[in-house]
Amino acid sequence: MPHQTERCFRALVVGMITLAATILAPVVAAEATLSPTGLKVLVRANDAKFIGSGVGNLNVVVRNATTGELLAGGAITGPTGDTRALMQEPQTRGHTATQGEPASFQAELALTRPTRVEVSVTGPLAVAQSIQTTAVTLWMIPGQDRVEQPLILHLPGLITQLLDYTLDAGQLDLRASVTMICGCPITEGGLWPASDFRATVQLYRENELLAEGPLAFTGTDNAFAGKLDLPGTGDFEVVIHAYQVSTGNAGVYERPLRVE
Repeated sequence: MPHQTERCFRALVVGMITLAATILAPVVAAEATLSPTGLKVLVRANDAKFIGSGVGNLNVVVRNATTGELLAGGAITGPTGDTRALMQEPQTRGHTATQGEPASFQAELALTRPTRVEVSVTGPLAVAQSIQTTAVTLWMIPGQDRVEQPLILHLPGLITQLLDYTLDAGQLDLRASVTMICGCPITEGGLWPASDFRATVQLYRENELLAEGPLAFTGTDNAFAGKLDLPGTGDFEVVIHAYQVSTGNAGVYERPLRVE
């Protein structure tokens, strides 16, 4: 009897081990074949092209939207993309605007289960006063890449900067630069015609508007200029703002100004 009992016990143990191996084998195999999940991110300027190296790149942060865990990060770099595909061909369903390898960021995410991912983008980094941030959440499925069908975010705004100014005989004379947020040019009769833009200079003191005047397109790409009568001497804040009539895109530049 003792020998028979021992044989039964051994058979039971062997059976349990075999059953466990059978149950766990598919799990182990699934884990072994799990591959990283690709994610490609592009950012397109509102009414313009992709944003990239020409304006200092953009910063991308990818997190697990539930836990906050950092999954990936880096810079969007590269050119603005194919002008015809983006601005001249009909944007119909199925049309791809990513011809010509435009500026992008690509990463491999180590996902073990379907994950809600947050992607946030900040830039353009070369122009501090024009930096904007946009973010989106989406579900990512392990092994289901978003590379051939990348994630495309959209960023509104204009890059507005002061080129130069002079103070003479009680007047402020200045020139400003205005471009699309991707750096695309504003010209006399191009894809982004100067007639679609309004630019203004203002003088503030302690948040009180003291003077303002229009800035007119000079005929040189991106350049707007004008003069403003100064409301006396002292410390002011110069505010230059630009607006695209057809889209609502806007940009602002601010700086202190001392008049003696």
